[in-house]
Amino acid sequence: MHPIRLGLVGYGKIAQDQHVPAIHASDRFELVAVATLGQRCPGVPNFSSLAELLAEGPAVDAIAFCTPPQGRFALVEQALKAGKHVLVEKPPCSTLGEALALIDEVNAAGVSGLFAWHSRFAPGVRNAVQWLEGKTLKQVRIDWKEQVRKWHPGQAWIWQAGGLGVFDPGINALSIVTELLPRALFVESANLSVPSNCQSPIAASLQMRSGENVQVVAELDFDHSVNEQWSIELHCDEGVMRLDAGGAQVSIDGVAQSVSEEGEYPAMYGHFARLIDAGKSDLDLQPLRIVADSFFVGSKETVAAFYE
Repeated sequence: MHPIRLGLVGYGKIAQDQHVPAIHASDRFELVAVATLGQRCPGVPNFSSLAELLAEGPAVDAIAFCTPPQGRFALVEQALKAGKHVLVEKPPCSTLGEALALIDEVNAAGVSGLFAWHSRFAPGVRNAVQWLEGKTLKQVRIDWKEQVRKWHPGQAWIWQAGGLGVFDPGINALSIVTELLPRALFVESANLSVPSNCQSPIAASLQMRSGENVQVVAELDFDHSVNEQWSIELHCDEGVMRLDAGGAQVSIDGVAQSVSEEGEYPAMYGHFARLIDAGKSDLDLQPLRIVADSFFVGSKETVAAFYE
């Protein structure tokens, strides 16, 4: 089977740390070209724009997008018009309207698309899916706290309108929970803390519900200590499962469990390859919808200015 020839748009921190290593480790994909305005990716041709890559670069079958969500819609649309399969890093766009339009355009183009909620591919999520079978879930507790200066240094777009602020990492937790819950998740209330010099929140507290009986609470913080906390607790009548380290670690009633050794980005690219093989797409928007609802119903509190 010939490898899928992949182009990459955007070569920032997430592409360098996660996408490129996962692509190189895959036997299904071959990275053949990169479009970037910043640091150049070694070992492959680099282009200053997607248009230049498509016009002058080597042939590609699929394109992965790692640019900020603002302005991403037009880039993905360009790739779809060229008949390319697309993988779109989370969040797929800066608005629900753009993301919904992309779903229609993927379907119209007859290609495969993946909105890449990478945290759903954390190894512990598979454990949680199996453990929840036949159990009565009552409450979910999310604590998603990290230091933005460590994980997103110098990335001013996060604080601009559409950059999502604390929801940029927090949406990872929401992507896991929406994968695990059997019914839709709704935001009942949200408190958003917005620095006086920013347009996006640096912290948020959410009260949510799924169905009639499952209460979901989330505490999100983007100015936490350097010791990040990415945890989700699943409370059932039969016990408590806890996912830590973003879903890489699992315990049940305090007892550590074994998990797969496959990382989330390699697993995600494996999923993308299978979608292409099957002529299917995976374009779920529930995590982004919950963020949009949080902004819609949330109360906003102005807090101290944020400086790196």
